[in-house]
Amino acid sequence: MILFGKPTDPKAFDEEYWKEHVPLAKRMPGVKKYTVNKITGAPKGEPAFYQIVEVEFENMEALKRALESPASRESGKHAVKMATGGITFLYAEPKEA
Repeated sequence: MILFGKPTDPKAFDEEYWKEHVPLAKRMPGVKKYTVNKITGAPKGEPAFYQIVEVEFENMEALKRALESPASRESGKHAVKMATGGITFLYAEPKEA
C-alpha cells in the first residue's frame, strides 16, 4: 500500500500520477491488481491522506521479486519525487473476513 498525503497542487499531482506514474508502476513484474483509492472525506475533519494505492501481488515472494526490479526502483523514485504531501509505503497481507 502507498499512502499519499495531500499534495501542494492536487490537480498537477493527479495529472502526473495518471499520465506518468501509473504506467511506470504497472511495469513492475508480477502486479496482479492495481487499485487507486481517492480519498473523498472523513467522518471528522480533514482526512489524513489524499490517496491510498493498493498494489497486489500473488504473495510476498512475488512482491520481493518486484521490489528488486529496475521498474520498481524507477516507480519508487518517481513516487517520492511527486509526493509533495508526503508518502508512506506499507507491506500488508490480506485476509478475508
